[in-house]
Amino acid sequence: MTYDVVFNNDTHSSSKGFKASIEYCMDYINANNGSNVGYFADYKGGYVQVVCNESGFVEFGTDIL
Repeated sequence: MTYDVVFNNDTHSSSKGFKASIEYCMDYINANNGSNVGYFADYKGGYVQVVCNESGFVEFGTDIL
């Protein structure tokens, strides 16, 4: 299984395009949430998720700080 990081707000959605482990995606979110890195700046007030590329299942989600 591979995972991606997906950013959402009321009107838009963007993904990083990762094909990575769940641990990598979680580390990416934990290291960058609350910063202005990449999509975190664009989606402040929205939410970010770790999504399985194969099933589409959302493994984790949190608000963007």
